[in-house]
Amino acid sequence: MIPLAGARVVDVGCGEGALARALAKRGAHVTGVEILDEALSKARAAAPVAGERFLKGVGEDLPLPDNDADAVIFLNSLHHVPGAHMGKALREAARVLKPGGIAIVHEPEPTGGYFELTKLVDDETEVRALAHAAIKAVRVLESADELFYFNPVRLDDYEGFANRMAGVDPTRSTLIRDRDAELRALFDSVAERREGAFWFDQPIRVNLLRKPTQ
Repeated sequence: MIPLAGARVVDVGCGEGALARALAKRGAHVTGVEILDEALSKARAAAPVAGERFLKGVGEDLPLPDNDADAVIFLNSLHHVPGAHMGKALREAARVLKPGGIAIVHEPEPTGGYFELTKLVDDETEVRALAHAAIKAVRVLESADELFYFNPVRLDDYEGFANRMAGVDPTRSTLIRDRDAELRALFDSVAERREGAFWFDQPIRVNLLRKPTQ
């Protein structure tokens, strides 16, 4: 969706840095921003690909200068910003973008079997709706495109799902243990088994927003 060679890209809510490294491999100069110390430590500890850097910060107060980035990406992260600050996070993206720069907001839709499974651990129905509302309400960025697709989620086993959920938010660990039997049963019922793994089709909405040149 965007030209990457030489582009200055900000990955908001970068987690352990997988996307940042993938973008760096394609020629982008990437800055990842993350609030969780454990994830940030893992991002910094990984072997660098092409000079990517990782900063501690939050989407609603990016530790970056004005008019500096060609692209800002929220990969499944806008709905993790506190609801009252989602609009501010998008305005922060606009602040750090160069005129004509773009923001990509990639958000899972609250539908489908995978959502029903994750909902037992953390019901994100409301926060995902708030994220979508914030995208529609932002005035400092112009809507350039919107698309939908099914993201194939591959997991080797139930433990892979549990570890993935806890990795996003460590506070979920206790609930995952407490609801182990229920989660395992639903995991087995909604997953598609093929190629020796468990697969889920996760509906995704992608919004492409552009900072005006004037």
